[in-house]
Amino acid sequence: MGRVNFADVNNYGNNNGGGGFFSLKNDKDVARVRFMLENEDDLNNIAYAVHRVKIGDSERNVSCLRAYNEPVSKCPFCQDLGPSTLKFYIPLYNEDDEEVQMWERGKTFASKLSGIMSRYGSKTPLVNHIFEIERNGEKGDMKTTYEAYEVDKDETALADLPEIPEVIGRYILDKSEDDMNYYLEEDEFPPEEDDAPVRRRNSRQQEEEEDDVPFDEAEEPAEERTTRRRGSERSSSSNSSRRTPSSSNKGGNASRRRSF
Repeated sequence: MGRVNFADVNNYGNNNGGGGFFSLKNDKDVARVRFMLENEDDLNNIAYAVHRVKIGDSERNVSCLRAYNEPVSKCPFCQDLGPSTLKFYIPLYNEDDEEVQMWERGKTFASKLSGIMSRYGSKTPLVNHIFEIERNGEKGDMKTTYEAYEVDKDETALADLPEIPEVIGRYILDKSEDDMNYYLEEDEFPPEEDDAPVRRRNSRQQEEEEDDVPFDEAEEPAEERTTRRRGSERSSSSNSSRRTPSSSNKGGNASRRRSF
C-alpha cells in the first residue's frame, strides 16, 4: 500500500521524515530550492505510511501494507510493531547543489506544505517558484522548524528538470507479508533470490545516500524511536508470540522574502 492520499493524512498517527536526501544540519543553514510539484493533485503522490525498522547497523523505512481503515491483520508490522508512521517524501531541486533531492518530513509538516501550495501553486505551477528554506534550531533540537521564503520566480517546468526518483524501492523498502513475517521471526529480511545480501549497494554514492539520515534522531519524537525498536525487544523476550513465516546565493534581498 504505502502511498497515502493527502486528504487522509490526519487519519494516521504521528508517532512522533541526484536522489540524495535534502538536509540542513545546523541552525540558520539555508538552501535555495524548487518544490518539484505543480498543483494540489501532486500532494497525493508524496505521502506514505511506513514502519521504521533496524537492518544491520542502519534503520530503514518499510512500506506499510494497509490503509488506515483496513484491518490491522493486513500488515504484520502493524500487528507486531504498532501503527505506521506518516512520512512525506517531497522532491526538491536544490538550486545550490544543482541536483534533485528528497526531503523527508513528518505529519506535522502537512499544514505548512498545504499553505505553500495554496499561496504559490494555485495560479501557477509551484515548480515555477524558487524558495529559500531556512532551518531554525540547533542540531538535535526537538523544536526545530523550517521556514520557506519565495526569492524568485520564472517559467521553469518539471520537464526542464531531472527526473524525480521513485520513492518505493529506493527511499522506502517494498516488502511482502511473507517478508515481514520472516523479519519478525529472524530480525532480518529473507535473502534475495540470488542469495545476495538483502541490503544491496550498487555504488559508493548509493551507500552514502542510504546512510545519510535526513534528520537527527534526537529530533525524532521519542515514541517513534520506541515503536520501531519494539520488534527487536520482542524477539529477545519470547518466541511464542512470533509467527512462523509462510514461505547560494542566499537567494535575493531580505526585503523580497515572504514568510508564511
